[in-house]
Amino acid sequence: MLQKNKISIAEKTAHHHGKVQHLFLSPEFVDYARGPMWYLVVGAISIAIIVLGILAHTTTLVIAFFLFGAIYWLLHNREARLIETSITRYGVKYGDEFFSFDEISEFWIIHKPPFVADLKLHLKHKLHPVLTIHIFGQDPFALRELLSPHVKDAKREETMMDLFARALRL
Repeated sequence: MLQKNKISIAEKTAHHHGKVQHLFLSPEFVDYARGPMWYLVVGAISIAIIVLGILAHTTTLVIAFFLFGAIYWLLHNREARLIETSITRYGVKYGDEFFSFDEISEFWIIHKPPFVADLKLHLKHKLHPVLTIHIFGQDPFALRELLSPHVKDAKREETMMDLFARALRL
């Protein structure tokens, strides 16, 4: 039954977005291992920032930092979903969203196993400019070969924010 369902999904994608050239499952986010010490340190720093914000009478900072912590907790206090990702003849399908090659201005692949394996798509949309697709277990050369005839390969490196988030296991 599952195999039949997978075939129908691939056939449906082929009908609307062109033949599927590469299909894989991508985790929604990287679930870093965080021990009790990580939670203790992050909790202490968060409380210190909130207390300093209260003492400095910066209620906006306090509210923003509290909301940031609460949202982070809600989003990452669950297992990452696996999102079906495919590269088709006309674009990239990520879950329920399809991005035609015309909507992607450039892409780059950051592949430094075992730490990071990401496909980054710079979208022309202003609201969500960079889509990160985790490609652990995929051949980055094959992905590059499929995308580069249609989209510019920017050959970028990790940003400081990416390095910072990974170092802090966020």
